[in-house]
Amino acid sequence: MSPRPIATPDQRLRVFVSSTIEELAAERRAVRDAVTRLRLTPVLFELGARPHPPRDLYRAYLAQSDVFVGVYGERYGWTAPDMDVSGIEDELRHSEGMPRLLYVRRSAPGRDPRLAELITRVQAEGGASTTPYDDPEELGRLVADDLAVLLTERFSAGTPAAAGSAPGWLPTPTAPMVDRADELRLVTGLLADPAVRLVTVTGPGGTGKTRLALAAAQRLEPDRDDVWWVDLSAVRDPAEVPATVAGALGVPAQGRRPLLDVITERLAGRRALLVVDNAEQVLAAAPAAAALLAHCPGTQLLVTSRTVLGLRGEQDVPLGPLPVPAPGDADPDRVRANPAVALFVARAQRADPAFALRDADVPAVAEVVRRLDGLPLALELAAARSRMLPPAALLRRLGAAVRPALDLRGTDVDAPDRQRTLRDTVAWSHDLLPGPERTLLARLSVCSGGCTLDTAEAVGAVDDDVEVLETLASLVGHSLVTPADTGEGEPRFRMLGLVRAFAAERLTDRGEADATRQRLAEHLAGVSAAAGPALTGPDQATWRVRLDAEAADLLGSLRWAVSADRADLAVAIAAPLARWWWSRGLLAEMAELAEQTAALPSAGALPPAPAASLLWARGATRIALGRADEAAPLLTRQVELARTADDPWLLGHGLVALAMTRSPDDPALAGELAEAVAAMRRSGDAWSVAYALVPLGHVALQGGDPGAALAAHEEALALARDIADDHLLATVLDQLAVDALLTGDLPGAAARLARAAELHRAVRDLEGLANCLGGLAALALAAGAPEEAARLAGAAGATRARLGVTTWPLLRRVTGQLDEAIRAALDADVDRAARAAGAALDPWTALDEGLAAVR
Repeated sequence: MSPRPIATPDQRLRVFVSSTIEELAAERRAVRDAVTRLRLTPVLFELGARPHPPRDLYRAYLAQSDVFVGVYGERYGWTAPDMDVSGIEDELRHSEGMPRLLYVRRSAPGRDPRLAELITRVQAEGGASTTPYDDPEELGRLVADDLAVLLTERFSAGTPAAAGSAPGWLPTPTAPMVDRADELRLVTGLLADPAVRLVTVTGPGGTGKTRLALAAAQRLEPDRDDVWWVDLSAVRDPAEVPATVAGALGVPAQGRRPLLDVITERLAGRRALLVVDNAEQVLAAAPAAAALLAHCPGTQLLVTSRTVLGLRGEQDVPLGPLPVPAPGDADPDRVRANPAVALFVARAQRADPAFALRDADVPAVAEVVRRLDGLPLALELAAARSRMLPPAALLRRLGAAVRPALDLRGTDVDAPDRQRTLRDTVAWSHDLLPGPERTLLARLSVCSGGCTLDTAEAVGAVDDDVEVLETLASLVGHSLVTPADTGEGEPRFRMLGLVRAFAAERLTDRGEADATRQRLAEHLAGVSAAAGPALTGPDQATWRVRLDAEAADLLGSLRWAVSADRADLAVAIAAPLARWWWSRGLLAEMAELAEQTAALPSAGALPPAPAASLLWARGATRIALGRADEAAPLLTRQVELARTADDPWLLGHGLVALAMTRSPDDPALAGELAEAVAAMRRSGDAWSVAYALVPLGHVALQGGDPGAALAAHEEALALARDIADDHLLATVLDQLAVDALLTGDLPGAAARLARAAELHRAVRDLEGLANCLGGLAALALAAGAPEEAARLAGAAGATRARLGVTTWPLLRRVTGQLDEAIRAALDADVDRAARAAGAALDPWTALDEGLAAVR
């Protein structure tokens, strides 16, 4: 047996501490002190300016930690606009597979219900225990004791050596570099000399400093151990520069140890090149660069900045605008050979492949590049207009607009330099537009995922003030809007994010933001009404592509309707697409929106049918989230409204959902579901008939009538095939696999799960995947592989947790029996470890593993 490698003293286990920050500040200090006393490294995410989004930071910290400590008091924590859970729940989710120590404050009278539900769920899942505490002092003692035990049990075998430096990353250039051969040769020549430690490319904004540095880094990369790209464009505080460099190198903070020490330790002994982009606003950090170079003799810095850093040994490579033709020079050959003109022509041909610089246009192009001072950024954006404006017309436009539009110094002093430059450039492009184009561009900014022509017409015209088709074509010609074929049967028109943000500001300036968002929401309500029934028709594939493309705007319009107290509009958008929301794993988000809608004053004025739809949505999503008891009163009322309105579709769905709130032993269950199926048949919706047959068959199976179960599920299967709904088909196949398992037909179960797995993968159905993983776990257990069964069960539970849903009620007894059987077949520690390993797997990887295990 080979001896263990000798670990250096700094290679200490990292303990990630998760909690709300302000509320539990004393507890965080107590935990940090306890970890430090054990000579471990505490890792805590703190508030403050960072060069990366908070979520990226804490996830990166967590990924590089070894132990997770969670502390919970009263607050659930902040939830980002694009997330459905708070940061502390997201941290808990991403800690799956790590050793966990969780502590809950005993006295928390104002505990947020969401936090209480999270704690309850963690306790129910059994993957980690939760220890109560009374005060920070007690918490510190508990953490110290628990960590000592954990280290003894889990890490007595020693810690593997660090893997070494993370690989570098260089951005991919969007186009070949024009000219700059001399400057590139100079930079690479300087850095080829090990005695040259620091090269700074200086010049005004927009000259191409970043592009030159990237080209040099690519040229030098084969001769270096590592090349890293460090972007400082978003950094304003010089004190944050070390953290930005550390993030680029993948170096985590180590307690109170200076980050610069950790960085130099990573670079020591390596021949490395750090490309530091946009340093002019943090020149006060230059001494840190000097210290880094002093401690890392093999490291070189290539910096881009508008000014030199002022360090000893610094080599300055000034970079100015591209050379322009001499005034009055109209010789076609010389003008075409000019670097600034060559760049203009190359970018114009990217915008319009038919563009050619005719001799007659040479004087105008020469003057254009002169007016723009040969500045590459300005040349590129001006050339993009050549699709609509010939050179002479472009020159006329530049006569009045170029100075204010392309001024690099900008007026937004709190905006990053690159944003100021791009804002001015987009403003110049915007100023080129006629009035209708400006109007349409502003109004289309509400479409975050782009738009089809019908959406553009609905959003863009008010009382026919804009001829949308021709104006949209003009915006395409201006390269402000781009058409793309997405498989919807017609193009989807998109704007770049920066253009859309600028256009949104103009919409606000026009005072039209709310009115335009209302038009979008009303239009999407019509799209929803058309798409709902079409999802089971011959054009369903096209409609699914359309809805997937509209997903962001559908959700955005729902949120707008809630904010505007338009319960009627929220229901009109959401209700027809219930099956699509489900198939896309959006039930948790829809549950929140349904509750918000119900709380609106306007909800009280809803007519019976929309009111019943809202009740059903609230009840069905509560069931999905594991709150069946809360759903029953809502669904009881919904069923009453559906009977009064004589609406068989709402009645059938209400009865199915109501059945899921009952005990599986309720003698009325089968009759309730049979009535639901009959109502669905009256509605004429084949999808809903198949959907209702699934629980009806399961109840029959649980009641000891496998023949009736098989008949119900085979009919559901035939209906799903007839309407070609892969999501529903996979759901039915999962249930048929359960039938086969419970009747001892293991080969039949395996075949159905294999086919269901193909469909789940095809439609990216994570909730169905979790059900499929449960079936594969049962097969693995039957095949004598209980540890594999535990892994698959762990993966299934983790997948549901990520979605924020639970096992559907009628399947919980079967799932519970499976869990009991797995635990009975394994030692408790082996079971926990296997489930944790499964939970850490990518769910699709777990699916492949499960299928391989049962073949």
